Amino acid sequence: MSLLNDLFAKPLEPGYEEVAARERAAGVDTSAAGRRRFSPILIVGAAALGLLLTIAALQVQNNAAVVSSERQGLIDRIRAEDERVSRLQDNVESLESEISGLEASLLENSAAGRQLRAEVEQLQARAGSIAVTGPGVVITIDDADPESFDNPELAAVQDIDLQQVVNGLWAAGAEAISINGQRITSLTAIRQVDNIVKINYRPTQSPFEVTAIGDTRSLPSEFGDGPGGQWLRHFDLQFDVRSEESLEIPAGNTSLLHAQPGEAR
Repeated sequence: MSLLNDLFAKPLEPGYEEVAARERAAGVDTSAAGRRRFSPILIVGAAALGLLLTIAALQVQNNAAVVSSERQGLIDRIRAEDERVSRLQDNVESLESEISGLEASLLENSAAGRQLRAEVEQLQARAGSIAVTGPGVVITIDDADPESFDNPELAAVQDIDLQQVVNGLWAAGAEAISINGQRITSLTAIRQVDNIVKINYRPTQSPFEVTAIGDTRSLPSEFGDGPGGQWLRHFDLQFDVRSEESLEIPAGNTSLLHAQPGEAR
C-alpha cells in the first residue's frame, strides 16, 4: 500500500520534479500556454519550407508548360511534313502521268512501238508504278471484340494481320492490291509503331479497306478458304468481302532503286 500511496502522492519522478523546479527558477513558462508558443527558429524554418515548396510547385508548372509547348511544336511539325509529303506525292503522280502521255505519243507511231508500249504498261502495272482498274474484291477489316481478349489492345487490327491478308490475296490470284488507298508493291512496308499501323510509312487506322483486282469468280472464295481468310477467322477479326465489277487502285509512291550498267567481261 505504501507504493500506491507514494504513486498518488508523487505522480512525477524526482528527476522530472527537479527539472521543472529549475525551469521555474530560471523564469521559464512551463504551463500549457507557454509550451504552445513557437520559437523564432521554428517559425523561420516553417516559412523557409513553405517558400521552397512554392518555388518547387512553380518550377513544376513551368516545366509542364515547356514540355506541352515542345510537344505541340512536334505535332505541328509532323503535320506540316505530312502535308509536304502529300504535295510531293501529288507532284510525282502528275509528272508520271505526263511522262506516260509523252511515251504513249511517241510509241503510237508504229506497230512495234504500240507493242512495246503494251509491254511497258504491263510491267508498270506489276511493279505498281501506274494506276490500274478492273474487277475485283473489297475486304473491310475491323477490330475484334475487346471482351474476347485479356488484353484489349490485342483486339485491334495489327500489322501482321494486314500482312497475312495481303499474302492471302496474292496466293488467291490478286493482280494488284491497295490498303486504305496505299498501293502494295514489292517495296511496301507494313509496320506498326506505338499501336499505329503504317503502310508505305504513312499512318493508317481501322477500319482497313483492302482493294484487290482479280477474277471475281474465284478470288473471294479462294481468299476466304485460304490462309488470309483463315487467319482473320482465327483471331475473330471482323471482316467483310464484297465483289465489285470496276475498281481503281492508285499508283505506288515507293521509290525504286535502279541498277547501273556495268562493263562486260
